[in-house]
Amino acid sequence: MSSDWAMWRAACQGHEASAVQLVRRLTPQAMGLARQLLRRQEDAEDVVQESFLRLWGAQPSDTRGAALATYFNTIVINRCKTWLVQRRELSTDPEQLTEWIDAGPSGDDASDPGSDALDAPRLQAAMHRLPARQRMALAMWAYADADAAGIARSLELDTNAAHQLLHRAKAALHRCLQENPS
Repeated sequence: MSSDWAMWRAACQGHEASAVQLVRRLTPQAMGLARQLLRRQEDAEDVVQESFLRLWGAQPSDTRGAALATYFNTIVINRCKTWLVQRRELSTDPEQLTEWIDAGPSGDDASDPGSDALDAPRLQAAMHRLPARQRMALAMWAYADADAAGIARSLELDTNAAHQLLHRAKAALHRCLQENPS
């Protein structure tokens, strides 16, 4: 959306209302993406804040027609990758998993034993069992509406490899959900 880019330019030139509007518009999706990738609310908040600082200081020469939200989410994904590398592990600590699950949306249909709806805790637990790259690909696809080409650029893969990674991630998530049906 070119109006978002115009608003970004105005914000970078000090127009406060434009900056506030962009932060309100871009934060929800970026927070969902960062929470999925990092599994901790505090880390997600830090990454999104850092990403905004990078966005305000960015000088994109070629956005390839991307929407500002896509450009910003790429910054968020890259910051998340950096955090994951710095942590050198993806924690399996039960307290962190509980925080991650609690941060997700509630599964209102979970109380109905006959419901086929997928509840958030089950989905979060299944996502948690996936390898980091598969989880990142799924999160980008689900939360940032990234296609295989976008995933490929973010993860520095060939587009075909990104298609395969996303396919494997979806299959692995399906298997995890089948193994723990309740």
